Amino acid sequence: MEFEFVLSKYNYESFIPQVSKALEKRTELISRKRYPKMWKYIDSLSSRDKAKEEKLKKRRKRYKVYGIFLILIGLFLLIPSLMKPEELLMPLFTGAFATGLGLLYFLYGRNRGKEKPTSFNKAAIKLFNEYEKIPSGEVKVTFTDDKVRLAEDVSIDYSEINNFFITEDLIIVIWREKITVLQKKDLATCNVEAFTDFITRKSQDLFEVVDLMPN
Repeated sequence: MEFEFVLSKYNYESFIPQVSKALEKRTELISRKRYPKMWKYIDSLSSRDKAKEEKLKKRRKRYKVYGIFLILIGLFLLIPSLMKPEELLMPLFTGAFATGLGLLYFLYGRNRGKEKPTSFNKAAIKLFNEYEKIPSGEVKVTFTDDKVRLAEDVSIDYSEINNFFITEDLIIVIWREKITVLQKKDLATCNVEAFTDFITRKSQDLFEVVDLMPN
């Protein structure tokens, strides 16, 4: 049985985060094998950090609600006061204070800004730029019972695969410390489920199949 991928134009929005995640996971897997005791300690800290993050999320949500409430009260007092500022001086100051305080609460409650690109993001972007040069519909990658036929007449055995990552939109193969990224939508024969079952059977003790699908 053969599974053939006909490579088409890659999507930047799905490629970068999913490839970056796979590269990060690959690094983690290698590190876990080398330093199991260290990762046991890291995992214990991560569980604590996760609990703290949940509390922070709830707190930010609360502050956003408080902020909106104060802004509405402030505007309710402020707008009429602007019509007659001399007569309604106290409501004017109160409305301005409530509006300002509400904005502070709301800004505190907002989610954090975008994080800076990591080394994995940068590597994924560099890889995407290379994949942009692949002519759409002209390159095929085929998985057979015996081997994997890659572009430019390169074939590898399944024993040469290091890791096999399955993401929401991609199939990412690490082989001989190199990487091949395939889009699920480019699978021209059968379906993704059948291909995943095939790869799982092929992996046996040769390589690890890692599911990175969102929960």
